[in-house]
Amino acid sequence: MNLLKQFWNWFTTPKADACCDVSHEVTPVEVEETSEACGELFNIICLEAGVSQRELDKGKIVVLFEDWYAGPCTRAAVAASIGAFRAAHGIANAKLNSGKF
Repeated sequence: MNLLKQFWNWFTTPKADACCDVSHEVTPVEVEETSEACGELFNIICLEAGVSQRELDKGKIVVLFEDWYAGPCTRAAVAASIGAFRAAHGIANAKLNSGKF
């Protein structure tokens, strides 16, 4: 029984090796927000406002918005930025003119 206990302890007890003396500090990882989710949110807001998907696709408005927008990816922030986006891009203003923003 003693031999069985020794084997069990040998397999389950972590072994301190010379190679494992390195400290295991956690390195923080910075994750960049993707504007893709903001673009999807922008697309949904435009569709709800009455802009057709065809108009959004034809003018590549969602891609243009993703490249332009640098704010937080919340519904309120994206909706608030649409006026500035339309003012900054003439094509967006023409394509989003049919919507009720």
